[in-house]
Amino acid sequence: MDEKISNDDKKVLLVKDANDGKVKAVTGMDEKGNIRTEEPTANNQNSLFAVNTNEAMLETFFKKMAEQVQQPSHTGFFLMTEKVLDKLVKIDLDPHELELHRITPAEYLKEVEKQNPKQAQSGGKETSQSTFQPMDVSKIDQQELQKYGINASDLEPHLKAMSYGHKSPHMIPLNPELETGIRVPTKGRVSLEEQADGSLKIIPHYWQEKPNLDVPFHGVLLNDQDKENLRQSLNAGRVIELEPSPGQKIPAFVSLDRLTNKLEALPVENISIPNKIKRADLSEDQRLRLGAGEKVLVEKMVSRTGRFFDGYIQINASDKKFDFSYEGLDRNRYAKENKEVRRQQKENAPGGESEKQKQLFIPQKLLGIELTEKQQEFLKAGQATYIKGMQKDDKGEPFNAWVKPNPEKMKFDFFRWNPDKAQKQGAKVKPAEESKTQVAVNNKGNTNELTKNVKEPLKQGQQKPTENQFKQEARRPAAKKSGIKI
Repeated sequence: MDEKISNDDKKVLLVKDANDGKVKAVTGMDEKGNIRTEEPTANNQNSLFAVNTNEAMLETFFKKMAEQVQQPSHTGFFLMTEKVLDKLVKIDLDPHELELHRITPAEYLKEVEKQNPKQAQSGGKETSQSTFQPMDVSKIDQQELQKYGINASDLEPHLKAMSYGHKSPHMIPLNPELETGIRVPTKGRVSLEEQADGSLKIIPHYWQEKPNLDVPFHGVLLNDQDKENLRQSLNAGRVIELEPSPGQKIPAFVSLDRLTNKLEALPVENISIPNKIKRADLSEDQRLRLGAGEKVLVEKMVSRTGRFFDGYIQINASDKKFDFSYEGLDRNRYAKENKEVRRQQKENAPGGESEKQKQLFIPQKLLGIELTEKQQEFLKAGQATYIKGMQKDDKGEPFNAWVKPNPEKMKFDFFRWNPDKAQKQGAKVKPAEESKTQVAVNNKGNTNELTKNVKEPLKQGQQKPTENQFKQEARRPAAKKSGIKI
């Protein structure tokens, strides 16, 4: 490549498909390393430079391509600036001119390692690394767990999500040690940060009772509209130019963490707006509005089960993903089409229990809990697996249960014992024994002699009121007597 490209220049990466030889522009990459592309034409040229083609993204991309040495999906890579692409588009991507800008994965990675060996060893920036390649959770610094008073068993259900750079899906108990040596019991979400030596540092996100939107956030005061948007949808609804230090301006999306009540920021440069959402094409206007932090209506998306649906999507800076909402939309708009989809799925599915089982989608997350690979394997095989901390409970309290696929009814059944080993199965939804009282009180309003006057939800595994709950109820008017209903 004969052109000197500055790190500050906007760049585009072109690739040549190994099968048809066509040259296309890279617009993104999924978690498995599969790239998304778009035709580099004069009409969409401007949108191509909205892609975050920074050094970290290129490094991650070329590492993935280097893994395909035996069976490459692309045979050429060409990196250039906007000015050069404009010239090449006008001459119909002349192959001789294009060749001047060829770049190879091996040479690029070698150059990166030469310029910054520490970054090469640690995998580059956290955001790009965590997006495309999971972190090795076995490298979590155990001293960090002790420092924040984290029980490993509380963290385990969330590790898969955290390995991809996300915060724990739910809050866990924290007991951090202060400089004075005193520990303060609290709760919050946690995430991981990869260090130069390969170890993983714990990043706590502490819970606070309510959002504080009236103090400066990274050097900027939110306006009234920002505050209203955050209260209504948890997202500011626009890109805000933050100033974490004097003179440093960082355009970012700002969202409110729904669990911790704390504000979170995500730099705009760390987000690439895709061309499709759930198989629905995004127009240039939709992509621009999403990139501006707005909520956008996307029609006729396709769910994992093949059903059509409409929804509003918006970038959530707190969870680094798209939020989906459906307020005011006709949820039955595609009823006839979805009925036809279901009919065709039944017709195309051969008989037999094992084939029916394939139609029941096994999710990565069930009732708020990330499933381990082993749990997913059991469910895919039609077997029961034990899952802790689910939130079927109406009051939001977690419970434990054995879960088994029901292919005939296309749903999951819950049991308090292992149905594969038990001689007799009980009702369809049965929490584990330690959660039986909790779910009966919280969900159904059932009581026994110990719980008949308790007004607040029981905690996971709680069988009777705490001493504090007894004292609180003693101050209330006496309740009517009731029989044992659990």
